[in-house]
Amino acid sequence: MKRLRGFLTGSNEGGQSLIEFALLLPVMLLIITGLIDVGRAVWQENTLAYAAREGTRYAIVHGSYGVPAADPNDPSVPNCVTPPLDPVICVNIPATVRQAAIGVYNVTVTVTYPDTYPSNPTIHCADRNCRISVDATAPFVPLPSQYLLGGAYQITLRGGSQLVIQR
Repeated sequence: MKRLRGFLTGSNEGGQSLIEFALLLPVMLLIITGLIDVGRAVWQENTLAYAAREGTRYAIVHGSYGVPAADPNDPSVPNCVTPPLDPVICVNIPATVRQAAIGVYNVTVTVTYPDTYPSNPTIHCADRNCRISVDATAPFVPLPSQYLLGGAYQITLRGGSQLVIQR
């Protein structure tokens, strides 16, 4: 009878601790994986920004006077799909960005020349003192989404850089 009275009055707290642990464990795991995911996302976004800077550095020394020369007015440049591709804008700059983006997969590179010639505003400028912009984007799938939802939720991370062509 003493045992039954002790169980009913709460002197045995082992069961209560077990239930509290079972209730709080999923919440704690979500918080921990959330912190890990925030760290991964910041690292990947910084890597994309670094890779975009590397691509922009490559581009500023390979303007219209570089070897090989960049031609932003080439018809293959807007989508970089139709051959023959511009060797600098469609091949070399994206390859430089992807090579610098260590650990980040499925990187999409966009190269734009925002400046045009004053005499003809339809022709983009790849000469000295013209700007070039390189953007690198990649999908990021958080761990809970990857393992619990099959990757249904993802975020697009972006890194970009804009510099002035030097030669």
